[in-house]
Amino acid sequence: MKPKELKWTPELVERFWDGFAETRLVELSFARNAGRSLLIAIDHLLPRNSAILDFGAGDGDLIRWMSERGLTAWAYEVSEGRIDNLKQKIAGCKGFGGVVTDASDKTFDVVLLIEVIEHILDEELESSLQRLANFTKPGGLLIVTTPNNEDLELSMCLCPETYKLFHRWQHVRSFTREKLCALLENYGFEEVVSHHIHLRDDLFVPGDQIWGAQGSESQIGSILDSIRDNKPTRSGSESNLLYVGRKREARSVLVPHYPDDFVI
Repeated sequence: MKPKELKWTPELVERFWDGFAETRLVELSFARNAGRSLLIAIDHLLPRNSAILDFGAGDGDLIRWMSERGLTAWAYEVSEGRIDNLKQKIAGCKGFGGVVTDASDKTFDVVLLIEVIEHILDEELESSLQRLANFTKPGGLLIVTTPNNEDLELSMCLCPETYKLFHRWQHVRSFTREKLCALLENYGFEEVVSHHIHLRDDLFVPGDQIWGAQGSESQIGSILDSIRDNKPTRSGSESNLLYVGRKREARSVLVPHYPDDFVI
């Protein structure tokens, strides 16, 4: 019998992430392992007095890192299980502004969508990106990371009980820079710059003024300079796609329209 691919539903996604929150798999999260590298790379885009939203905040690791850099950030998360984990882990964290819900009308200077967009189901993509756009102030920044042109089939797992194939991290889509820019353009975001880099703490952290060891030198000085000059940068394995976009000043959001050959 040939395995069949699992059809993700909102209920299965919620069960997956609520269960994920109860395991040690949380130790492998992107924010926990590469969050510091990301924040070092985008430090120039995060003024200390800005209101920042972590959209899809997971267990709050990125907010904790931002707090250590003197930033204040709010959290938006759809998984109830992960919200509970988040509140427990960063309770009392000086830089935690609180949890934002769908009912909130608060808007933000910077919205972070970090390793999230590849998880969003087709039937929820439009509403999720519309919500994200509504949270972003006109003229505000959207910063997105996602695996760069990921081959989804290479990360499939097989459940021996159901004989179903599923992506081990629940990824349902893969992006190139062109696809990501075209998609976000429909929600009012114009690309400022995109980078193809590998966010690794052993490269980015040593020379950092906050997290680096005293006297350590950065191994990526020229790369970091290029990123902070908002010049399209390629480095290492280019496994991480880092997009920076700005929301149009006009408050209206375009009705999504895709070319006939556009595939997400």
